[in-house]
Amino acid sequence: MAGPVYYCTTDDLTSYGIRAEALRGIDPDELQRAIGAASAKIDSYLRARYSLPLVRWGTDISEICAKLAVYQLMTVRGFNPARPGEELIRDNYTDAIKALERIEAQRVHPDLVDASNDQDGQSGPGSRPSVTSCVSRGYSAGTRGRGGPFTGRLQ
Repeated sequence: MAGPVYYCTTDDLTSYGIRAEALRGIDPDELQRAIGAASAKIDSYLRARYSLPLVRWGTDISEICAKLAVYQLMTVRGFNPARPGEELIRDNYTDAIKALERIEAQRVHPDLVDASNDQDGQSGPGSRPSVTSCVSRGYSAGTRGRGGPFTGRLQ
């Protein structure tokens, strides 16, 4: 069984969530725990709509994860939403939750591949179900002169 899926990296935290200086001094394990918790929160919204674990996802999901993780990190570390610039941490968190609610309600369709659309590690036309029927049942195109599909005698 595979381990947990993390929807963003520690680099994503500074790309989508907060300046690198704000994370200075935080233990890398603590960063990973926050990303893990944010990923689990995302799964709690996606679970109703998708087969988990996700196989691939786009930057939309990574950005949501980073914003949730940054909020958790800064809440534990301490921040003042009334201080200029720091209100963005709370606003980003609120926006991320709203985005998850829109995904759950099927009003937004994120760029992702879930476990049901991925067979043998591949997605696309080759991973979709195909139907093959036996000619003896009459589901073929038939040939000229020998009858067409669904031909036969009734008994």
